[in-house]
Amino acid sequence: MEVLGAEDRPEWDDHAVASQFRLRTRFPGPALAEAEAFGPPGAAERRGRRDLRGQLTFTIDPEDARDHDDALSVGAAGPDRWEVGIHIADVSHYVASGSALDREAERRGTSVYLPGGVVPMLPEKLSADLCSLRPDLDRLALSAVVTLDARGELHACRFEQTVIRSRYRLAYGQVQEALEGRTLLPRDLQQALESLRLLARALRSRRLALGALELEVPEVKAWVDASGRQARVERRPHLESHELIEEFMLLANRCVGGEGAQRRGGLLYRIHEAPAEPKLAELDLMLRALGLPRLGHPLDPARALQSVLRAPLDPKRRRLIHRLVLRALMRARYLDRDRGHFGLATRGYCHFTSPIRRYPDLHNHRRVREWILGRPSAAWDPDALQRLAERCSATEQNATEAEREAVKVKGMRVLEARLGEEASGIITGFVPQGFFVELDDDPVEGFVRVAHVLDDHFRLDLAGVRMTGQRTRRRFSLGDPVRVIIARVDVPARECDLGLWVPERRRGRRHHGRG
Repeated sequence: MEVLGAEDRPEWDDHAVASQFRLRTRFPGPALAEAEAFGPPGAAERRGRRDLRGQLTFTIDPEDARDHDDALSVGAAGPDRWEVGIHIADVSHYVASGSALDREAERRGTSVYLPGGVVPMLPEKLSADLCSLRPDLDRLALSAVVTLDARGELHACRFEQTVIRSRYRLAYGQVQEALEGRTLLPRDLQQALESLRLLARALRSRRLALGALELEVPEVKAWVDASGRQARVERRPHLESHELIEEFMLLANRCVGGEGAQRRGGLLYRIHEAPAEPKLAELDLMLRALGLPRLGHPLDPARALQSVLRAPLDPKRRRLIHRLVLRALMRARYLDRDRGHFGLATRGYCHFTSPIRRYPDLHNHRRVREWILGRPSAAWDPDALQRLAERCSATEQNATEAEREAVKVKGMRVLEARLGEEASGIITGFVPQGFFVELDDDPVEGFVRVAHVLDDHFRLDLAGVRMTGQRTRRRFSLGDPVRVIIARVDVPARECDLGLWVPERRRGRRHHGRG
């Protein structure tokens, strides 16, 4: 039992979500003591590492990021060749296997990002300071150094223990403006970004040609002030600057996973199995009922889904079709052996690039360090690895649900101030009692009890995508635009009731009977 504070005080929202999902918000004393014992890397820590502090290296992250796991560098490596350094914070240098820090990080499994701040996997001394690749500071890294050509073909990859010094901390929006010519950056930095964009585009083209899926599901971000009061809730646009970072992180993950597959042992793989046939059949039934492009190529699920995702549609229907495809896919998870990644159309894939915030990445860093040093740090137990994969999958899912719940709470707070207002939105789902609507301006979902509004009995079709009134024959379909009124908001219950906006009907001329 915890006493958090008054439920109408927004500053307690994150605490309530953390309690609801049993997030570990306090570090035990031994873990904090281990973290505090570390200092900035000096000559002893740099010994035996490749010194890359003279290279132009930079990070690209969201504008509000506090931990910086990864940095990039790029340089010419011969005619039509580039050498790209993908530098990942060397958390394994500080967090030894079996230590108090390691035990606590494994229990947490992942950092959890709530609107008012982060519940970190590691103490702040490491997550926001010594392990974070902050600019103008010496930092220890494990680097995947790859050689690529202009077509995105990988010619070589090696792993190194390095020491780097990031020169710039860049935000996605800032990089996007530079790539579009709307912001002027230092010449060497601009050239590096343009070279990386060229290579990222080539890598992306190769992935899609192999059958990788290109899903567009906008991230919803809740912004709050220093006291936890909600400022706004918005959909974050997906920019080419995001894709630039994504491609090199995916490449590093594939390089580590591929090497681990050859060495046969010790890695935690990220697997994503192909969708089950009943799920694809259900998706095709929904697409047919909605008059949307249907699945072709029944023997090739990846190609069938790609064709649907590439269909030319208006933005709202495009968002709908991408959501429907996402619902049909299996959930990605961790496993002690490689079973391939359907969504990325690849085998030998693992997580390596975010060891500050994900435990599987930290585990895999230890395997990479063993490869570099040429000796195992300890024997690994296959049964223990399987159990670790299950725990990491569970903590990841719990964190995802907590983050969604926290954003939902802030969305409800925003709608509280709009009670009685009209709004537009699209229908996102049905249950027998009514349908859910996601609002356009504030991406928050509410529920319409349609029978209460239209005084009719509505039936849901077999595909679950359309509702029809028996008396009025009024129809509502998935993806339909609707006008609603924000009728009731209950933040503690996480409920928002919407009234269906019905324009006042014109009164017809009265006809009187004879006699």
